[in-house]
Amino acid sequence: MKYLRNESLKKHTTFKIGGTADYFCVPRGVEELQEAIEFAEEHDLEIAVMGGGSNLLVLDRGFRGLVIKLAGGMNGIRIDGSTVRVGAGAMLSRLTNLGGLEFLAGIPGTVGGAVVMNAGAWGKEIAPYVKEVILIGRKGRKKVLSRKELGFKYRGSRLQNGKWIVAEVLLKLNKRDKNKIKEEIKHYLTARKIAQPLGIPNCGSVFRNPPGKFAGKLIENAGCKGMRYGDAQVSEKHANFIVNLGDAKARDVIRLITAVQKAVKSRFHIALEPELKIMVKSPL
Repeated sequence: MKYLRNESLKKHTTFKIGGTADYFCVPRGVEELQEAIEFAEEHDLEIAVMGGGSNLLVLDRGFRGLVIKLAGGMNGIRIDGSTVRVGAGAMLSRLTNLGGLEFLAGIPGTVGGAVVMNAGAWGKEIAPYVKEVILIGRKGRKKVLSRKELGFKYRGSRLQNGKWIVAEVLLKLNKRDKNKIKEEIKHYLTARKIAQPLGIPNCGSVFRNPPGKFAGKLIENAGCKGMRYGDAQVSEKHANFIVNLGDAKARDVIRLITAVQKAVKSRFHIALEPELKIMVKSPL
């Protein structure tokens, strides 16, 4: 497996923001993932793990250590009836036409990231479709957890503590009429195109929806739509998106997040919690 030096991380994220990684690799399976962890341990390197680079902000200074990217390598899919075993790096777009996960159409993330975050849309989430996950930890240790052991909650799970890396996911999907699946996917993609700033670098939804509220509406009503620092701007199409107008820096995005939180807190007395993740070292 190749370990790249001083790899630019902005080209690996949907935000197109961030510095370089001292070391960077894309494992092609569980064994190479274990090898990467051992490489980091042997060279005393901190580890950061990324999927497809959506929902992720890389800091301007980059990452001093080894970044392990799961997308592009750990993307195998094995189908056995309605059960699907899939590599954590497989893009969600490869699963939406299998039945059950149509609501995730248009989300540019990986299966592993979706499970860690309990990704969802349109009032649905991935948790009910997960049977078990295969995890890799320090020294290449392997562990299997069932859905009940994952502690799923709104946009979260036990896996967010970062102590284990998702390697594979076993999903139980629904057999459905192919035409109905295509119709639903088309519906969701059309709805996203109408409501979201597609085609402009962004990280997806920046904030979690507070109970009974929509973050985008709160941000808009607080007067933050179009707010800008440098080339980072609160989208004028959907206020829960921050877009990169060309050369946005991570520091610009962080200033914008803080300003939006203050505005919403002042106007509505609601503390918005970020859904966006900042690349930091893993507690692995």
